Amino acid sequence: MFPPAFSNPIPPAPDFDWDRIPAPQECGEPLVDPTLLSSKIIYGAAYLQQGLPKAEKTCLCRQTVAQKLVQAADKLPQRYGIYIFDSLRSLDVQKALYDQFRATAERDHPGLTPSQLDEIIDEFVALPVKRLDRPSPHATGGAVDLTLCRNGHPLNMGTDFDDFTDLAHTDALEKACPSEMEEARQNRRILYHLMDSVGLVNYSSEWWHFAYGERQWAARTGKAPIYGFCPECDF
Repeated sequence: MFPPAFSNPIPPAPDFDWDRIPAPQECGEPLVDPTLLSSKIIYGAAYLQQGLPKAEKTCLCRQTVAQKLVQAADKLPQRYGIYIFDSLRSLDVQKALYDQFRATAERDHPGLTPSQLDEIIDEFVALPVKRLDRPSPHATGGAVDLTLCRNGHPLNMGTDFDDFTDLAHTDALEKACPSEMEEARQNRRILYHLMDSVGLVNYSSEWWHFAYGERQWAARTGKAPIYGFCPECDF
């Protein structure tokens, strides 16, 4: 059903120095809706469903990212597809997510200092600020939050989308996997290797986050980032 290599373990995330990544050199690539390019790509509009302010009704990402998603979808067997939770994200949505997670972190870690809380939050949710030299991934159009689906229903990945715990780390089930989580481990492996096969890189703290052309992709590939802050996010 899936290539044998897609069952290989997920490798540990490489270390890299964020401060050495240059500012993006915007290439001017347009935004497109990947769901219009393949019937095997579905947009779940997670933040619109949650009622977050100014959440996108349309799935938008850079043209090359959309093309790579189509390539990935074409590799899937019948009845399988790609289910997108979120793609381009406005600063208003980013602020709502940041505020939600900060409130949760403050509740769950009452003894931490503000700087310690900032470290926890920074792992999962970027600051809701417009930084042209270091734009957040979803503000570039180069990042997509997604999973695999069968007959339109997301597969078991061991956690929900936006589960901001250590279990959401992409390789978490490689380190410890109870028997009841074996299906989720296999599904994570398939998702990771499928996206890797078309050139999308994963953010190691979130099994659902994949990107191309932005700063993390640049760090992983040794290239300069080609996607900067999208004006469409500035509302």
